[in-house]
Amino acid sequence: MQKKDEFMELSTPEGAPLERRIRITVPAAEVESRVAERLRHRARQARLPGFRPGRIPPAIVERHFGHEALMDALDSLINDRYGEVLRGQDLRPVGQPQVDVEQGGRGQDLIFTAVVEVYPDFEPVIPEGPLTRRVAEITEEDIDRTLGIMQAQRRTFAAVERPAQEGDQVRLDFTGTLDGEAFPGGTVDDHSVLLGAGRLLPDMENALTGLSAGEEKDVDVHFPDDYPSAELAGRTARFRIRIREVAEPVLPEVDAAFARSLGIGDGDVAVLRQEVRENLEREARRISRIQVKADLLDLMAECNRPELPRQLVAQEEARAAAGQENAAPEAGQKALAERRVRLGLVLTEIVRREQLRSSPALLEAALLEMAGQYEDPREFAAWYRKDAQRMEELGAMVLEDQVVDWLLGRVTVTEEPVGFQQLMGHAPAAAAENSGENAG
Repeated sequence: MQKKDEFMELSTPEGAPLERRIRITVPAAEVESRVAERLRHRARQARLPGFRPGRIPPAIVERHFGHEALMDALDSLINDRYGEVLRGQDLRPVGQPQVDVEQGGRGQDLIFTAVVEVYPDFEPVIPEGPLTRRVAEITEEDIDRTLGIMQAQRRTFAAVERPAQEGDQVRLDFTGTLDGEAFPGGTVDDHSVLLGAGRLLPDMENALTGLSAGEEKDVDVHFPDDYPSAELAGRTARFRIRIREVAEPVLPEVDAAFARSLGIGDGDVAVLRQEVRENLEREARRISRIQVKADLLDLMAECNRPELPRQLVAQEEARAAAGQENAAPEAGQKALAERRVRLGLVLTEIVRREQLRSSPALLEAALLEMAGQYEDPREFAAWYRKDAQRMEELGAMVLEDQVVDWLLGRVTVTEEPVGFQQLMGHAPAAAAENSGENAG
């Protein structure tokens, strides 16, 4: 692409389809007019010894402020002309231009070149689908399972006269030695551990399982090579352990007291179960939307292949690296960055073409829905509104949801009933295979 007139030349370098090279000439008379304007402004404000404000002779103003006025004039002319070309040629720059002044002095034409990447001009492709929306109906079993988790979170422990097993809480003393010598941190009294929680090294946990209160045992414990303590990493220590107590978990009954502890004022268990149901239904809707949205964005990424601005891809790669998203090979990182930029361009273009906006009403509705998950929704909403950055991020999420809704209204979506556990990704692999559900 190349456009040229007396004062402007616009071209696209070979091999860089989104790069624009804009060469602009500003006549010397216009440069001088802008310099004179700057000098008049300086003359009105200048304070020089021996002269009254506004009464400084032009030659003195020129001598003191001529170079500064020239630089200001060149800057303003460059910004003005560059902006005029962007508007006149309908160019949407990705970032700031790289400006090179070829010529610019008193009595000369100003000639400069601005090189900038622009957003691609393309029409988003809307896939036909089909998409599958997985929906779950909450059952009494789902409610019971959730209440069981709540019970476990509020469990107490009662001492028992039997060998320790997984799920028990064990109180013990232990003393460790390396090559027969005690080491710092190797001796602990009255320490409590939960068997099966994964907080102990395997050798120690295996040794505790099967011991009863009052028993003692020597056990060799191997420390992994990456253990935080350099003194212990890769070595084997011997521990003398003594069991003080073995206690088994005791779950609270799902009764009025339990309901009241969860905020049900009158202790009505039926009301508690209804609240659990509503929370699970809300979570099921959220996960269902996340899944269908992910599938939709996959389709959009496959169907749309606009030219990608190199600057945006580089920024996305840098952002991912700063967020330590660098576990994948370099080629994988670049592919992920390109996918994110591609989707960003497509969604932004739909917003632009369809003039979608995140209205105050939609923002407030999204905030109230988010606040509903907290104990005091009003307090959470008030706290959230105080941070402009949080509200800006919420606005971006609301706008993205609008784009997703707009797209979902234009693709074929079928519903597939699944169990809540399966929807949440907790179903056994065999069950998922039998149902024909896509693991992706």
